[in-house]
Amino acid sequence: MEPPLSRFQLPYFRDPKELPAPLPSVAEIRASTDLIKGHDGWKKVVRIREHFIVKYAASLSPTEGENLLFVEKHLVRISTPKLYAMWKDSNDGTFYIIMEYLPGETLDSLWPKLTEPEKDSILSKLRHALQQMRALPPPFATIFGSVSGGHIMHHLFAMTDYPPNISGPFDNEHDFIMGLINKVRVDAKDNKSKRLEYLAGFYEKQLLPEFTKNEANHASTFTHSDLQRKNILVRFGHDLQYIEISILDWEVAGWYPRYWEYVSAFFGFQWDDWPEELATILDPWPSETAMMKMLYQTLWF
Repeated sequence: MEPPLSRFQLPYFRDPKELPAPLPSVAEIRASTDLIKGHDGWKKVVRIREHFIVKYAASLSPTEGENLLFVEKHLVRISTPKLYAMWKDSNDGTFYIIMEYLPGETLDSLWPKLTEPEKDSILSKLRHALQQMRALPPPFATIFGSVSGGHIMHHLFAMTDYPPNISGPFDNEHDFIMGLINKVRVDAKDNKSKRLEYLAGFYEKQLLPEFTKNEANHASTFTHSDLQRKNILVRFGHDLQYIEISILDWEVAGWYPRYWEYVSAFFGFQWDDWPEELATILDPWPSETAMMKMLYQTLWF
């Protein structure tokens, strides 16, 4: 693989002239009671004043900030939160990401109340966003990894220290699938599980060839990788023509096989009409999804 793209240096602070207001201090962040997500001892997401959303936790990665800057630069017509600042506290190891607050309601909360014309309008906006994302050329001929050429951020590939034979980055789809199979083998060893050993052997002999025989159709594609309704923000104007959407939570975005956007969305399906509607704007990959679901259940349950 060619050398990875250069990462920007931490700490990162946007030019003050581009900020809507002075950035919040750590004390202000810690004192905020406007909790969007999280709880003590884990990742928190809080709103600060009218302009800022802050994520903070020791477990955060700079990849989400890198992704936000990447999307802002390369996908200018897709609405996403702007990154304002990102740093790691040298005292306690807490990682802070300050982003733009965007108004609206999540599609998850709105969906049961929407009319069919409203759903159609939102899906049309989402289709255009996905088309732009999927048309981006990858930085190298073949790469499956982060936007800076680092390891894959999706939780299925996560392990302590992100070993490259499991977490990537990968040069080809064979190695991408083997990353998951290698993780099954690590789980088998850690749990002294013959069942997982046999499953890993089955996946390598049976599933791996089924993926790679269609490798030409599985090109490296820029992928959000968590396209659930909770990560789509909707704002209404005075009629359907003025509905706007924003896409949130780019933490695990990167370069994945072309089927991964649908596969990762499938993992979060709640089995109402959303899967059917999503299939009208994003090509379903039934064979790849069924095979990946087997690996997902082995690794996640």
